[in-house]
Amino acid sequence: MRAVTTGILSYAPAVILGLGAFMATFDVTAISLALPEIATSLALDDAQYVWVANAYNLAFAVMLITAGAIADQHGHRRALLLGTAAFLGSSLICSFASNFEVLIFGRVLQGIAAAFIVCGGYALVGSQYPDKDSRVKAFGIIGTIAGSAMAVGPSLGGLITTYLGWPVVFLVKVPFCIAILAGTLLFVSDPNEERMDARFDVLGSAIFGVLLFLITWLLLNGPVVPLIDVIPPVWVGVIVLLLALFVWVELRQSYPAVELRLFTNAIFSGLALVPLVLAICYWSLILIIPRYFTGSLGLQLDMVTYLMLCFTVPMFLVPMLTVSLAKTWRLSSFFFVGLLLVAIGCLGLAFSAVSSELWIAIVAMIVAGSGAAAIQTQVSGALISSAPIQQAGSVSAVMTVLRQGGFAIGVALLNAAFTLQTTKLVLPFPPYAGVFLLCAALAGVGAVTAYMLLKSKENREPD
Repeated sequence: MRAVTTGILSYAPAVILGLGAFMATFDVTAISLALPEIATSLALDDAQYVWVANAYNLAFAVMLITAGAIADQHGHRRALLLGTAAFLGSSLICSFASNFEVLIFGRVLQGIAAAFIVCGGYALVGSQYPDKDSRVKAFGIIGTIAGSAMAVGPSLGGLITTYLGWPVVFLVKVPFCIAILAGTLLFVSDPNEERMDARFDVLGSAIFGVLLFLITWLLLNGPVVPLIDVIPPVWVGVIVLLLALFVWVELRQSYPAVELRLFTNAIFSGLALVPLVLAICYWSLILIIPRYFTGSLGLQLDMVTYLMLCFTVPMFLVPMLTVSLAKTWRLSSFFFVGLLLVAIGCLGLAFSAVSSELWIAIVAMIVAGSGAAAIQTQVSGALISSAPIQQAGSVSAVMTVLRQGGFAIGVALLNAAFTLQTTKLVLPFPPYAGVFLLCAALAGVGAVTAYMLLKSKENREPD
């Protein structure tokens, strides 16, 4: 079936792919408020409680590169269909789970399925919308749909759990899966559905899967394996060794799981820096700002819940409003301004921490959220279009790894900075101001670096 390319239905594939992004995001945001009820219903202990969330995150992280490589070899459309069907089945398993073991099995399967949805879905946008104008508008649509999951996911998850029960949080994804399957079959085509000359990079995918598993495990659980405490230098040594081995293997593969040579292109490297900086300087603040409001400004938690909408609602409102800018501005200018707004917002939060003025924090969150929302999804399209379409699945996987890894790094870095200020450093401003200043500095450096990398080659590269 060929994709519809004229009229209003020309953006039906974008809506369908946006639903896939919505579902993957909603699974993370909605489940957060359902976890206490799940723990009570299934009589989970503290360790089991944590694993209900972590099982999904581990499976998703470990499968990303493998899913991207399989999608590139056997077709991005097939990967999306396979991932969506598996997500539907795993959602049913989770909703009808009567014990911890069945629920964890469902959550692991959901994580694996989500990896195929993300890698297949984002990769397909490049083939559906090959020209810049239509691709920018498509990612604006996707960003609006996916951003709504961030804006309403936690509240909606809480309401569903309260009035309908936690199984419905999983069941509600079933109609989304059915709509994605039907829409993909009707409206989405894949001109690169079969690469007969490609071979699956088993060794590279396996090494990177183990590497991601160890890093994710370390960040989620600390330097501990069951019944054994492993000293940090051992973890670091193993991770560095695996990373070096992965690079060595990939540079010698004819069909690598990750084409590392792409990073020698200044355009690709500049674009890849954007999701990493956003994850460290913007998304990690979602865990820091509520602590600042309650611990420093003394606000009640229910008020903080509403205030955080200033930080997340722009993800729903801004993407379509900035489509015309993304079409007409150069890549260097567009992403520089987006990251600069994040830096200015973080600087505003620092001023708020110094002055204890809530209104400054509100304005700062809106500014940072608007900058992040403008470039969050557009960088996906720019990255995918900067590489050969046959590698779009792997590029989508790398992009997601950068986002997830950046978030984990950001949370660890900001927590360490806060602890350092409260225990060892004597600075002329409050600890939270120091954390926000660090984010502002990193976002500013990221903005300038990305601008210089993109500017260095964009005059010689086609849009």
